[in-house]
Amino acid sequence: MVRHFFVSVLLLSTITITGCSSSPQEPEHQGNQQIMIIQAEAEQAYKMARLDQAESLYFEVLASVPNYAPAWFRLGNIYTRTGRNEAAIAAYQRCLELEPSNQKAMYNMSLVRLKQSTQVLSTAVRQGDKNSPVGLQIQALLEALNTIQSDTHKPTLNNATTEQAKR
Repeated sequence: MVRHFFVSVLLLSTITITGCSSSPQEPEHQGNQQIMIIQAEAEQAYKMARLDQAESLYFEVLASVPNYAPAWFRLGNIYTRTGRNEAAIAAYQRCLELEPSNQKAMYNMSLVRLKQSTQVLSTAVRQGDKNSPVGLQIQALLEALNTIQSDTHKPTLNNATTEQAKR
């Protein structure tokens, strides 16, 4: 009985090893390796602030792996840094579709929305009656948003952690 068991294990191991070394697996492995290289190049370009190059490389990654949430997250960051707020929101939303609990994407998307709100309120202050009841509310809200945004960039212990979370 023990001998049958060892023969079975040996036979199964031989089949498994033979199956793993078959040639159909090699092109897929090489393709995955190429994607990993492109991803590493994209990360390097991103860290070096070569955002155009990083964006192109992340698109190459996503052409092969469209559901790769980290690439969507990085695209959101690139779009935020380059002032393409709607594209940033769309990229963060795609990241969140793939990783619903990604707090970094939620946080960054909220910062973009705060920036958009600040821009709308700034326009409202310039174009409206500053002394009307709604004009006073707009100014108060704008001041509050400006304070919030300046506080998120102060180097305190809690905000240093927050700054790391955005990356």
